[in-house]
Amino acid sequence: MLKRTIIAASLALVAFAPLPAGAEPAGTETMVIVPLERLPVYGSVVSAWYKQPVYDPNEKKLGTIADMLFSADGSINAVMLNVGGFLGIGVKHIAIPVSAITITQKNNKSWLTMNTTKELLKKAVAYKFDKATGLWDPI
Repeated sequence: MLKRTIIAASLALVAFAPLPAGAEPAGTETMVIVPLERLPVYGSVVSAWYKQPVYDPNEKKLGTIADMLFSADGSINAVMLNVGGFLGIGVKHIAIPVSAITITQKNNKSWLTMNTTKELLKKAVAYKFDKATGLWDPI
């Protein structure tokens, strides 16, 4: 009994002892994530964009979306577009602002379009994905 009392008193002293100068308390906040009951208002889904072809205003294919770049707040601010090449050989990855791409609808079909030309895209800076850092680097 005395042993239990000593252990309980020791634990109480440790639990309520002041922290050393400069020390910060461990995070005591617990965040509980609650699933949504209803979806928030949104304009599109990633699957409508990812690996989808992008066309010019004349409906000629410019490239295919290879990746989507998210900002720190979770918004998508750019896409990586695969342009050129044949069967994956000679493909160039370029960065396009997501605001430059629109969803075009016609005859009950929709597709992604961008007001540019293949010639302009061929002159754009190319990027290569670095698997070690998880980032796209200019080449």
